[in-house]
Amino acid sequence: MGKTEREISTRKKMAQFLVEFSSVGSVRKSAMEVNVPRTTVYGWIRSDTYGFKELYETAKHSFREYLQDIAIDRVKVQKPGDNPVLLITLLNAHWPERYRKDQSAGSDAAKEMMAEWRKWLKKGIKASKEGKKKKETRTESEIEREEAVAEAQKILARRSDGNSNSGTTRG
Repeated sequence: MGKTEREISTRKKMAQFLVEFSSVGSVRKSAMEVNVPRTTVYGWIRSDTYGFKELYETAKHSFREYLQDIAIDRVKVQKPGDNPVLLITLLNAHWPERYRKDQSAGSDAAKEMMAEWRKWLKKGIKASKEGKKKKETRTESEIEREEAVAEAQKILARRSDGNSNSGTTRG
């Protein structure tokens, strides 16, 4: 069964859109370039017209790799005063699983580590109290250990607070 003129025209517009999108990463701009309304593009995605959804994902990945290529080229020629924030932001937005920190995993790991430090510290404090009851004095290394544990707890608490705060602002 032959393809209709409408199907041929639609597939041609889809192909043009995908080529454009691969290099610019914007539905609005790509749709304008091929003279197709954005709503049409979203309709193709939603209804998976002629398998468009998978082709669109491939084009998105192509744009991600394009951004990554730019990042690598910039790193090669980076000067001390150059600011890569916009590029980093685009990489975070378009390829979060690769370029955005996984906050939940880091936060959970920090919480687990803090719990272990607290257990360790409580054991040390308990032993220290028992030592005071026996009128024993703490050694210098025990004091240093307790101070190090307390400092580590402060650092982990700050990191944990920072991760939970920044995680709530993402949308």
